Amino acid sequence: MTIVVRRSALKMWLLAMAGIPLLIISLDVLTARRITRWLTDLIFLPEDVQIYEPRDVIFAWVMFLFAAFLVLWGLRELFVPAKVVECRDDGLALRINGPFHPPSVIAWDNIRDVGGADMEDEGDEIALFVVAVFSREDLPENPWGARWVTESELGVLAEDWSDDPQTVAEKVADYAVEAVKKRRTEATSKIWQET
Repeated sequence: MTIVVRRSALKMWLLAMAGIPLLIISLDVLTARRITRWLTDLIFLPEDVQIYEPRDVIFAWVMFLFAAFLVLWGLRELFVPAKVVECRDDGLALRINGPFHPPSVIAWDNIRDVGGADMEDEGDEIALFVVAVFSREDLPENPWGARWVTESELGVLAEDWSDDPQTVAEKVADYAVEAVKKRRTEATSKIWQET
């Protein structure tokens, strides 16, 4: 039995689609300016000449790069989604080290409890997957996509997950129990083989 949590495909597709209007407008400003010319003719009077300044072109380049990043990242996550949470034999792997870094693996012996929670952040309710640990020495001080809720509880942001954090926590707890049982059975059989 393996447990893997990935980001929601629908949310990643919507993220990629959100970048397309920005991409179109920025390309229009950088090239023929058909859409923006039509908009300025619609908004301003003909005698109010609107000229493009270098800052407009710089802003269009920044918007183009940001929109291209949104579209590419959203499509990448749609077709090749990253494993946000993965249960392994050696522990719970969480993608909290940032992009282009391997996930942090928390040993099963170091996990005190797992659960789902909602946290209020500036008036919004944020879904969290909470992992309570005994020691946080191998975990990042400033995790990516997560935050330390208390001194020993790590809250991983779960807004864009395909599964509910409480359901994930229940599956992870079941997996942890089975992993510990398997490890004890292997240790016991190894002792019997040695005698």
